[in-house]
Amino acid sequence: MSKAQNVTAAFALGAVAGGVAALLLAPEKGHMTRKQLKNGAAKLMKRGGAFVGKIRGAAVEAVEAARHQTRKQGKLLAEGYRKGALAGSGRS
Repeated sequence: MSKAQNVTAAFALGAVAGGVAALLLAPEKGHMTRKQLKNGAAKLMKRGGAFVGKIRGAAVEAVEAARHQTRKQGKLLAEGYRKGALAGSGRS
């Protein structure tokens, strides 16, 4: 398992454990506790979605930068090959 998967699994396990602890130790009645947990989960999902959106945006930018560099290097290699081929053809 990768480090990212370990972190994700640990986070999920911690969230579940926290939810169970909240249910067992909550001073509120069951329906109020469930409502608070639902609202908390909705907020967490919203924040998580925003975080994922930021990561996705950064990944797209990184891929585009890599694509640009690859194209640039390809052009330089093709130009160098053409120059080398032309220089080599004059010697024969």
